[in-house]
Amino acid sequence: MDKGKIFRDLHASTFVMPNPWDPGTTKLLGSFGFKALATTSAGFAFSRGLPDGAVSFDQM
Repeated sequence: MDKGKIFRDLHASTFVMPNPWDPGTTKLLGSFGFKALATTSAGFAFSRGLPDGAVSFDQM
């Protein structure tokens, strides 16, 4: 099954999609069995004391 179909199928019902802000929270939230994880540029930037939009692609 392709990733697009899996994601579309998730939307057939209610689901929770948390937003990890760094590699550690990604690993932690992934271990809880969530079916999907979102990304948050603001959360990642804020966790480093930076404003949203100030993190370069290389820093990600």
